[in-house]
Amino acid sequence: MTRLRRRLAPPFPACFVAGLFAFALSACSLPEATIQLGSSLSILPAHSSFAVDELPDDWFTHGTIPADKVSASASLGSSSLSVSSAHTPFLVARRVRANLHATPYLSWRWRVEPGKWQYHPVRLVVGFSGGGGTPADPSVFARLFPGSAIPAYDRVISFVWAPSALMRGTLVQLPSQPELREAQYMVRGGMENVGRWWPETVDLAALYRRSWPDDRINATRIAFIGVSAAPSTPAFQAYLADLQLSR
Repeated sequence: MTRLRRRLAPPFPACFVAGLFAFALSACSLPEATIQLGSSLSILPAHSSFAVDELPDDWFTHGTIPADKVSASASLGSSSLSVSSAHTPFLVARRVRANLHATPYLSWRWRVEPGKWQYHPVRLVVGFSGGGGTPADPSVFARLFPGSAIPAYDRVISFVWAPSALMRGTLVQLPSQPELREAQYMVRGGMENVGRWWPETVDLAALYRRSWPDDRINATRIAFIGVSAAPSTPAFQAYLADLQLSR
């Protein structure tokens, strides 16, 4: 059973995600991946030419991504992403315009490589908007990072590989000001499970409702879906495949 805890969770530096909130920028005029009611959306690119310095129009990055830390491959109709952490945090994500209540299911496969880490630094990140949070002043972001393309959002759920398999299903919230804005969900964990591909499916609407029960769930939209990496030395690698949003 999913457990909700309101305490500081160690998996990810809160300052990085908090920084994303502080620099949120409306992307109403920027390309977004859309999904039709009753259908599904494949998030990862279906070709092998995906490169961080030449992203498709509906993708964006935050932070400095060193060369060769993010790469894609495609074979037999399956798209996968290889992500390695670096000494600074980063995010690479796709802007999405989808109603959370209508398309609540996120599915993927992943393989985490072994290493001396506690919480693996590479994880999935989903940003939301419209449910009740208050985005930061976009002018701050525009002034500090002109030309960047992070969409406006007010909530985030990160999907984490925990140090123990017994932590699977644990939901925690990270405190931020002026309100709780980030939740982390331990999807899987344990060193005994690394080095293998695992299929996952989560109900984003259910996790959102548990995290922010007073929000307007019917008005909540998914703003972006991507992969982030917390800073680490040395680098640690994970693979992600078949990332899909569906009804």
